[in-house]
Amino acid sequence: MEADMDLSVIARTGGPVLIWRGPDFDRLDLTGPVVSNWVNKGVGLFGDYDLGPEFTLFAPLPEGLHWRELVSVLSVLLAGGRVVIANEAPDEDFMALVPFGHEDDDQVSDADEVFVFNPPALALSTPVDADFVDVNSAIRAYPDVTARRLDASGILEVDGQVIDWTKSESTDATRPQGLLASNSTPLPGEWPRFLQHLLGGGEVLLTSRVDDARITDLAAGLGVVHGTLGTWTK
Repeated sequence: MEADMDLSVIARTGGPVLIWRGPDFDRLDLTGPVVSNWVNKGVGLFGDYDLGPEFTLFAPLPEGLHWRELVSVLSVLLAGGRVVIANEAPDEDFMALVPFGHEDDDQVSDADEVFVFNPPALALSTPVDADFVDVNSAIRAYPDVTARRLDASGILEVDGQVIDWTKSESTDATRPQGLLASNSTPLPGEWPRFLQHLLGGGEVLLTSRVDDARITDLAAGLGVVHGTLGTWTK
C-alpha cells in the first residue's frame, strides 16, 4: 500500500509533532504547520540549486539526525530529488548538508555546494565564509508555501540501500498514535515507518547520545512511547 506522502496531513496537525532534544538541554517543539513551512522553505532553497531528479543531497549525519537535516531530507524527497545518507560520498555529482564544524570534512570535499547549519535550536545564522551556504540564514528568505507539486517521487538511499520509503504496510488512515523516538539516526529499514509516522501527523522525538534512562525521563513528560528507532545504548 502506498501511503499519502505529502504535507497535506501534517500541515493541518496542531500540537507538537517534531520534538527535538539536543545536547546541553537544547530543545525545540515544532507543530505540524511549522514543520510543513520548513519543508517548503527547503524546497525553495534547494530549488535554487536545481532540485529535481538530477539533484543529490549527501547527508553524512556525523552527529546523528538533527531536525534541520530531517526537514531538508523531506524537502528533497517530496520534490523528486535524491538523498544519500551514508559515511561515504556518492560517486555522482552531489550537494552536501552538514552541521557547523564539519564543513571541511573529507567526506564533503568534492561537493558542488556544502550547506552548513548551526545546530542550536534558536541559532539564526551559521558562522561560515562565502564558500559555504549558511542554511540557518538563507532558508529564512524563502516562503512558507511552494508552487511546486510535491509528489514524493524522490529516491532515498541509506547505507547503500535504496529505501522504498513510501510503501506502507498499514491500512489504517487515522493519525498515528504515540510517540516515535529516534536516537541518533534511524536504521535503514526504519525510515519508511519513521517518515510515514511524521507525515501522518504522528509525534516524533529526535535526540542523540542518550540512554534508556534518559528516554524514560523524556517520555514521562512527552507521552507514551509507541516505538524506538536507531541504536540505543544499554
